[in-house]
Amino acid sequence: MAKTTCPIEALGIKNIDYKDTTFLRQYITKFNKIVPRYYSDVALKNQRKLAQAIKRARYMALLPYILNPRATTAAPAKILVNTAPVATEKTDELI
Repeated sequence: MAKTTCPIEALGIKNIDYKDTTFLRQYITKFNKIVPRYYSDVALKNQRKLAQAIKRARYMALLPYILNPRATTAAPAKILVNTAPVATEKTDELI
């Protein structure tokens, strides 16, 4: 097996900043789970820093914990609109 290089070390990043959400989103799946090491080839030391930064960004509300259940890719439901004007009668009587 060839030794792979850590992509974070290849970029020369020493400290992973929790405020850099564009960088952190690269290591989150479409279900907002942290990508494991065997997929991302991140070194163990950097994986721990990365997980801590993602958790901190979630706590500070920079990243979501879960997906928005209303933002789905399914077709929107049809809304029936009543186009006929509704006649309302005003009564002066008190019941």
